[in-house]
Amino acid sequence: MLEIGKQDGSTDVIGHLAQEAVAAGLPENAEVLLTTDWASRCSTLMQDALGPAYGMTLHCLSAATGIRPVEDTTVLGYTLAFTLGALGKYASRYELPAFGLLHWLQAQEGEILQAVPAYSRVPSTQQLVKREPLAPATIPGAGGVAQAPVRAPEGLMSRKGGAAPAPFGRANQSKPHHMMRWQLAGLLVVALGLGYVIGHDPEPPITKAKAESPASTVALIQRTETDAAPRSNVTSVEPKAAAEPLPPGHYDPTADTYIYDTGQPTTLRLADGTTLKIGATSTESQLYKFLSDPSMQVDSVNRTKGWINCDRIYFEKGQAILTEGSGEQLRNIASILRAFPAARVKFGGYTDSTGNALTNFQLSESRAKAAMLALSSIGIDMKRLESKGYGGKFFLTTNATPEGRAMNRRVSLRVIKK
Repeated sequence: MLEIGKQDGSTDVIGHLAQEAVAAGLPENAEVLLTTDWASRCSTLMQDALGPAYGMTLHCLSAATGIRPVEDTTVLGYTLAFTLGALGKYASRYELPAFGLLHWLQAQEGEILQAVPAYSRVPSTQQLVKREPLAPATIPGAGGVAQAPVRAPEGLMSRKGGAAPAPFGRANQSKPHHMMRWQLAGLLVVALGLGYVIGHDPEPPITKAKAESPASTVALIQRTETDAAPRSNVTSVEPKAAAEPLPPGHYDPTADTYIYDTGQPTTLRLADGTTLKIGATSTESQLYKFLSDPSMQVDSVNRTKGWINCDRIYFEKGQAILTEGSGEQLRNIASILRAFPAARVKFGGYTDSTGNALTNFQLSESRAKAAMLALSSIGIDMKRLESKGYGGKFFLTTNATPEGRAMNRRVSLRVIKK
């Protein structure tokens, strides 16, 4: 919202939207999100504000909560709607003048930017300096005569039909302004809960078999591969694959990650004119070669053949949260799939063999699903995607060394239809 507020210095966009939200009954009246176009419009507003980071942000929320977008609405849209309603009530309570909300947010800009996850952060050259937020009394014009309602610019936020309900009355003046942070945090939780009720598919067809779906992704991302838990026998329905020659690279002990050498840098030009800067032996290069070469066909009998290791997709330790640098390869894969619209792919998730077998299986399942949802969030139809976790099975090399374990913790890709 800081970025939105800065885009037009002559119009108090945040103030207008906050007033509209309160007039619609937010944040108390959650039915507004079902009976009006607030949810879809807020989702669009979030997409415009985040730009290229929107898809990755949406994916991370989907992977962490199990909530998938419903039509043109997302959890981000619900969250923004609730937050605008809370800001509107705050502005009304302290009688903030035009641009008062923007000034209040700008006073906390350093702190806000520090709290934004790296994968959704808008690039900024501003030094992150934590400052105390302005008290309402210090905002120019605040605390005086209440400002007359200002109508939002045409088309910013409009109801599907009927007049907006009357604005809510002013809240208790005695509540300190710093409590706003806790109110917003609570509203984010409420928004996530509402998104779950509206957008959760009770039986999501993520994979072909219901038994392949993880229990709770929220719990899974908080469990590490070495967590102590009762062991459980987990078997795979697919035959074991023979280990293939490992690609060149090196082990980074600091990040506990295997860094692949993707070969000589090259430019790949797709049929739609898109150009990708990739390595000659990278995942993208191998995927494109398989899809474009008529002599290379999908082996429908031996499903252990045709797997391509994703050499630049990594996760936070013990979690199903993609690291910031993983977005580039996922976007490249999506571009290649757009150039081959008939192709379908499957993600496989793998761990090393240390720790609890069931926990590892669940984590691998969650990571494969996270990669799949990332492609879906940037425009690839879910009907073209599948995912499955294999736990500590199908290892590439020995698990006796840190380097070997880092290699075995991976996500791979297989074309299942050309």
